[in-house]
Amino acid sequence: MGGDSVRVAVRVRPFNSREKGMSAKCCIAMNGAMTTITHPETKKEKKFTFDFSYWSHDSFEEKEDGELVATNPKYATQRRVFDDVGVDVLNNAFNGYNCSLF
Repeated sequence: MGGDSVRVAVRVRPFNSREKGMSAKCCIAMNGAMTTITHPETKKEKKFTFDFSYWSHDSFEEKEDGELVATNPKYATQRRVFDDVGVDVLNNAFNGYNCSLF
């Protein structure tokens, strides 16, 4: 990846307990690399295309050890995200490049 352009990945996480307690509604949809945000009241959509758009909001089961396991192919596991972007970031860091992953 050294010398390559910047790559951007986004990931939608599950609601936390506060959001669940507020009966929050998800306003994000993902289709391939495209992420759509829908205003909850006006229904106006904004579409964005990233190098990677990862859906991890639902479609999983939590195992006893805390691991989240996909129940639907659209769910992005930690392994998938790491394989797609984490490996290159880690390798570039080892090669002395300034990298960010958050």
